[in-house]
Amino acid sequence: MQASFNVIKWDEQPISEDRDDFPITQVHAEYELEGDLIGKAWVEYLLYYLDSNLEDGHLATARIAGFLHFEGQYKGKTGTFTAAEKGIFDKGLLDSPGMIIKAGGQLQALTGSYQYDFMKDQSKLRLDFKEIH
Repeated sequence: MQASFNVIKWDEQPISEDRDDFPITQVHAEYELEGDLIGKAWVEYLLYYLDSNLEDGHLATARIAGFLHFEGQYKGKTGTFTAAEKGIFDKGLLDSPGMIIKAGGQLQALTGSYQYDFMKDQSKLRLDFKEIH
């Protein structure tokens, strides 16, 4: 199972302009999803840059921690879920799996995880979801 997503908002700001030894940024992002997940996701990330490249941000390396909140449909059922993510972005490759920590609405029995998968110009989530009955 998978869902394609487009980043429709990415707002990244440093936590502190005054501390060079604290290279952490906060990101507020929004994704539009289609496929097995149809809807929107709001993401809150903290990024700790281990290596940055000001000319091309996709060549940076950063530790990531955050939460994704989805609202929409999965397999024809409407609801929400929140997932916790933790991992690393390394020069264009993202290894930051998400784990569902709470679901609601018709998706309240949903559990599982997902992985990011980038192939050329396509951004996808590979889903490993289960429903408890």
